[in-house]
Amino acid sequence: MAGIWPVRSIRFKIGLVFAGTFFLGFSLAAAYVYVQVKDVLIRQENRILTERAIRLSERTSLYPLVIPLPEQGEVIALWYTAGRFRKKIYQSPNFPDYYPIRSDSVVTQSDTFQLVRYERTPENGYGRLTTVLGHSNRPLVRQLQSIGWLLTGILLLSVLFSGLGAWVFSGLLLRPLKAIIDSARSVNLAEEVTPIPTPDSDDELQELARTINDMLARIRSAADTQHNFFAAASHELRTPLSILRTEIEVAQREVTNERERRFLTSQLTELRRLSRLVDDLLAMSQLHAGTLQLRMESIELDDLTLRLAERYHGSINQKQLFLAIALDDDAASLTVWADLDKLTNVLLNLLDNAVKYARAGSRLELRIMAGNGSITWRLVNQTDIPVPDPGRLTGSFYQADSRHDGYGLGLWISHQVVRLMGGEFTVSAVSGSFQAEISFPAHITE
Repeated sequence: MAGIWPVRSIRFKIGLVFAGTFFLGFSLAAAYVYVQVKDVLIRQENRILTERAIRLSERTSLYPLVIPLPEQGEVIALWYTAGRFRKKIYQSPNFPDYYPIRSDSVVTQSDTFQLVRYERTPENGYGRLTTVLGHSNRPLVRQLQSIGWLLTGILLLSVLFSGLGAWVFSGLLLRPLKAIIDSARSVNLAEEVTPIPTPDSDDELQELARTINDMLARIRSAADTQHNFFAAASHELRTPLSILRTEIEVAQREVTNERERRFLTSQLTELRRLSRLVDDLLAMSQLHAGTLQLRMESIELDDLTLRLAERYHGSINQKQLFLAIALDDDAASLTVWADLDKLTNVLLNLLDNAVKYARAGSRLELRIMAGNGSITWRLVNQTDIPVPDPGRLTGSFYQADSRHDGYGLGLWISHQVVRLMGGEFTVSAVSGSFQAEISFPAHITE
């Protein structure tokens, strides 16, 4: 099974949702903290500035005129008001050009200054003395910016670590599900229906495993019923098909009418095709049941290949193909240990497929090589159409091109039989060519 893209996995989605939720919650919390800290710092700044304004105002005298000097970085302005009369007594050089003296607000901001106003009755008991004290608010702004950057950094790091934590934690939570997936995948690769392990977690994963096992049990029952039917039907059909084939061959030799001869030839062709299908179904049932009998012996693979190639001489010429056979002259022996009948059927099936699917007028390349303790039989043919997924050809009932006769069992049976005989069977397709390869351990005869 193809791997899942990480961005599409449940684990990634859990981490993304957790990190997004944490980001949203922490952002709101950080914004609230920032607003509260900002409010506290501003109130503290205003309180300190107000206390300074009160002390300076109390040290100010009109008769005689005494004006206290502010500290470094501070600015001050003094007004005396009596009825409609208002006079500015003093103003620092850096005091803002515009100050709303008539404003009801005690604390104001002007340009880059934070200003507070304090009013009292002077010592003569007549009029009002207004003291406005201020200093630059840039230190406070820089402090608030530092706090904002600090909260942002903490937010990003928290989101990162929460996402990583969610990734690790979700991996632990999904580990039983991964085990179920791996078990189900191994069932598919082994072409067997076996139960998958059930975790002792007493949760949804356990319920999922039990449900899958129930489904596999039903599949196993249906598959066993199907294979038993194929086996019984194949056994029952082989005898009447053999009798019909013999009778048609006898009648074909005795008939003198050309029209009847063509009719019998057509019937014999279809009968042979049906017999091959019955043999394939029987072989499939035996392979599934593990009852296929093998009679292993030493086989000269090169001699067997040359004899089988002679059978396809007519078909190769009819399709205007050229068969090139290359044998490894440096090999001391091309002997393998296999079942002669089964290996013959495998090689005939591969030769038949190569001739059937090869492009007219193209070249068939058959090579037998020895090396690394094995004997390799390789057949390459040029195809009419590309094979999109050659790996599926070794599955049962799969055909790459439905325009040709067949039921999609030949390569699957060949693959299983070669595997039972201790060999390896592979198929591949590259750039308009198809390759079938069989490898057996080299057999040394005494």
